[in-house]
Amino acid sequence: MLRRPDGRSLAHWGCTALRPGAALRHRFRPIAAATALACVPAVLAAAPIELVVNQVAPPNHFYHTDVLVPWGEAVERATQGRVTLRFSVAPLGSYRRNFDMARAGLVDIAGGNQSATPGRFVVTQINETPFLPSSDVEALSVALWRTQQRFLQVADEFSGTQLLALHASGTQHWFTVEKPIRQLSDIRGLKMAAPSDAGARLLSAAGAVPVFLTAPEIHDALSRGILDGVSMPFSGVTRLGLQPYLRYQTRLARGVGLSFGGFFLVANANSWARISSADQAQVLSHSGEAFARRAGRVFNEQIEASAREILAAGIIDVDTSADFDAELIRAAAFLDAEWIEKARSVGVDAEAALAFFRREVRKESQRLGAAFHGSAAEVSR
Repeated sequence: MLRRPDGRSLAHWGCTALRPGAALRHRFRPIAAATALACVPAVLAAAPIELVVNQVAPPNHFYHTDVLVPWGEAVERATQGRVTLRFSVAPLGSYRRNFDMARAGLVDIAGGNQSATPGRFVVTQINETPFLPSSDVEALSVALWRTQQRFLQVADEFSGTQLLALHASGTQHWFTVEKPIRQLSDIRGLKMAAPSDAGARLLSAAGAVPVFLTAPEIHDALSRGILDGVSMPFSGVTRLGLQPYLRYQTRLARGVGLSFGGFFLVANANSWARISSADQAQVLSHSGEAFARRAGRVFNEQIEASAREILAAGIIDVDTSADFDAELIRAAAFLDAEWIEKARSVGVDAEAALAFFRREVRKESQRLGAAFHGSAAEVSR
């Protein structure tokens, strides 16, 4: 290593040290030039890191315009342009393969629905447990992220990636074509589009026939009279334009809804390692809980607008029987038990995690000033 006469290395000298005197200028010109390059601050010498984000939603979808794009802009500002995001113009693979593509490095960042890959994100799907204290999506999203950080990450379900965010989308209600569901027995035999594996098992437990279909397939099946109804959030109904085919809505769990869709956002581990630790911290400061809040607020706005659209379309809000919620609680009880058993099997303190999750939903909902929605069973917990 080249050193000054006082023994300090050129690394401590600064670029002004590369001004050799007349006697040294000619003899050591190559060394001085090479060392000059080494003196350029790394942050200036390094080229900006561009990360490719696989298209999660169409460019005109509110999730892209109001959640992902603002997040990318915040990341770029926070890192002063050293980390930028580029969204693919079209999906680079099947939606169900988003996590695999990120883990394999085919894309740098990808997001997806946990329930789109049954069996993979079992523990993280704590959001599928029913009868939560609130339907406020921001509260649900924040609670989900906090529970992941405190309890669920021991399951390592996102191995091979850097988990950037988790959030919710909205709770499920039942919408039907011809038959109103006033008591639980009314759903028996109805062919219902299922939102997820857990949602399908609940429909089965209630006596319905769950049908797994993609979003475009749901629209087609309803228009052709193949389905008797759907289980999905209000925003799903309006986003798919299902209002013309539906006549009744049954709000579940006293308006809260049963289970909510969970979404993740991950980065490939090697892509993440390319980012300096300082810039990683900046990216994370706009991810995690901050991302959960942003997404939750956007989904809340969409759900409220969709609920108004549904009523304006003439879809009838069904008054359920007095014992409807009690019957539904009994029918859905197995979902908690199954989740607890699976979480225990991978080392999660399941009962503590579930209790924490529900407390955080309630606490955050109250802090946000959202109306407290809860069944008698949940309020007593």
